[in-house]
Amino acid sequence: MSHDCLVLDMNWTPVGFCSWQEAVRLWTKDRARIVKEDEAGKVLHSQYFEMGIPRVIRVRNAWVRRRRQSVPCTRRNLLVRDNASCQYCGKTIRTHEYTTDHVIPQCQGGKTTWENTVTACMRCNKTKGGRTPEQAGMALLSRPVAPKPSDPKYNFKLHIKTMRPEWRDWETWLYWNAVLDKE
Repeated sequence: MSHDCLVLDMNWTPVGFCSWQEAVRLWTKDRARIVKEDEAGKVLHSQYFEMGIPRVIRVRNAWVRRRRQSVPCTRRNLLVRDNASCQYCGKTIRTHEYTTDHVIPQCQGGKTTWENTVTACMRCNKTKGGRTPEQAGMALLSRPVAPKPSDPKYNFKLHIKTMRPEWRDWETWLYWNAVLDKE
């Protein structure tokens, strides 16, 4: 089952995904309102109605969130974990000034994981380049670790593989809260 319909809560905040079939079921039970339909013009036909495939819905009541086993590795969560500071020089970073840095660079086989990704200012990231901190003569201020899911500062975030065109209105929110690629 594909999860290609974005679900918004009553405050218009993305809270999850569901299949278009589930979106139609919620709509027919008057538990959700369809916000956006498929932009490619895909249509559902029934003897009772005809409608575009739902791509964004807004639920009318609380959306039950599943308890997660781990905190997703997102840009926002990295900033929270690293206290919005460069992990090499300690400088406080504004969101437009920061980069994510792989401790073991991807060109050397490093992966995007909690234990291998830190926030860095552009100057330190450029200085480090495609080298490990040891190779670059730089030291990490703290060892990167995966946060605990029970920590309240890591709010529920979405696991997004691809962006649908119908989600443009929420693109900035989704950018900061999407799980970073683990490859």
